[in-house]
Amino acid sequence: MRTSESQSPRILVVDDDAVVRRMLSDTLGRAGYAVVQACSTTEALRVAADEEPALAIVALVLPDGDGIELLGQLRASWPTLPALVVAACVELRSIVEAMRRGAHDYLSKPLDPDLLLSACRAALARRPVVKAPVRPAELPIVGASAETARVRETLSRLARTRAAGVLIVGDAGVGKTWLAGALHAGSHRHHAPCLLLDCGRAFAPAVALFGTDGNGGLLTAAAGGTLILDDVERLALDLQAALLDWLERHHAAAPLVVGLTTRAAAEGPLVAWLDRASVSVPPLGERTGDILPLARHFLAEAGALHGRQFLGFTPDAEHRLLGHGWPGNVRELQETIARIAEGLTGGSARGEHLALATPGPAPAWMPIGNPRPLKEIEDAYIDHVIVLAGGNKTRAAQLLGIARETLRTRSQRREPRLPGENRLKMQPVLGKA
Repeated sequence: MRTSESQSPRILVVDDDAVVRRMLSDTLGRAGYAVVQACSTTEALRVAADEEPALAIVALVLPDGDGIELLGQLRASWPTLPALVVAACVELRSIVEAMRRGAHDYLSKPLDPDLLLSACRAALARRPVVKAPVRPAELPIVGASAETARVRETLSRLARTRAAGVLIVGDAGVGKTWLAGALHAGSHRHHAPCLLLDCGRAFAPAVALFGTDGNGGLLTAAAGGTLILDDVERLALDLQAALLDWLERHHAAAPLVVGLTTRAAAEGPLVAWLDRASVSVPPLGERTGDILPLARHFLAEAGALHGRQFLGFTPDAEHRLLGHGWPGNVRELQETIARIAEGLTGGSARGEHLALATPGPAPAWMPIGNPRPLKEIEDAYIDHVIVLAGGNKTRAAQLLGIARETLRTRSQRREPRLPGENRLKMQPVLGKA
């Protein structure tokens, strides 16, 4: 959701009578207001979904619902939204309920233009000035690989487009929960709660989600925020259907639902609904460009936790990190760094501190003990960066800080080889040792 930033206040007019809508639009337009129209509750919620109106003028009777209920739904998304209610018949009980829901005034039909404009000015004057929250320009996702750049771009787009549900798919330990939290932190929902339910371990998931009376639980507690469902496919099918029904009925205040699963072919109505916006996360061994940035991040976190200053990793430690296959993915890397940080008083982490099952030799572009010609090292490093860029040479040139034409010229000067074959062995860098 974003607040209207136009200089002309944007007024939402909701009435099923086309003549009334035209009269309101003409009157308000001549007074300098920007007007958007809706003829039903459904259309009003759709129109107001992406941008908050400065004011809503709502008819009490609508073809697909109640204007008072619509007012409540609008205010659930926009708590400070002022509103005016219009109706042909004066019903004291309806007027009182409308005022309780946040309406500032009541206007009877036929509408008097002067009274309308006076009421609009009064309602807008009482609107509190809310400073728009500053949102991070980029999601807080650590990593330098092409795969992580793709995931970051996808989640950034989902954060901007107000997705109702997202499915994140990846092996255990790849960082799915972390990515879901980053999606929450980078969206308009970042000021509201972000809650997690482990669907496979929850003793009574229905009670956890809906509460004991159907109006509580995590769904209500996370209203306006994000609800992360780990192992979402382990929810019973009838519970998945009930959750979908709840989201449909409470969509105005419903949290963003992020499902996490290790199964790309997971089944269930909720999973299928979430899969409309799906993000696939590769294993850490397939995105080796993330290993060192993540390791440095985890080491800095450990330093802050223990009150120590760490200077990073020595070259031999970096070789070991890059040469390990990381079958446990990001979780294994985080636990490894946390474990060695406990035994360090400060300074740099060295290779002997890393007790890894598959240390592997140093990569070709970081030779130790056996000097190589500079051109071979440069060529090996260029190959490495091209791999990290997923074969995209334009992206590789950007990462290398050279022109695309320079990279093409250098590639043409080198001896031809089979696709994917490097002049020097790169397996340790790719995490395949």
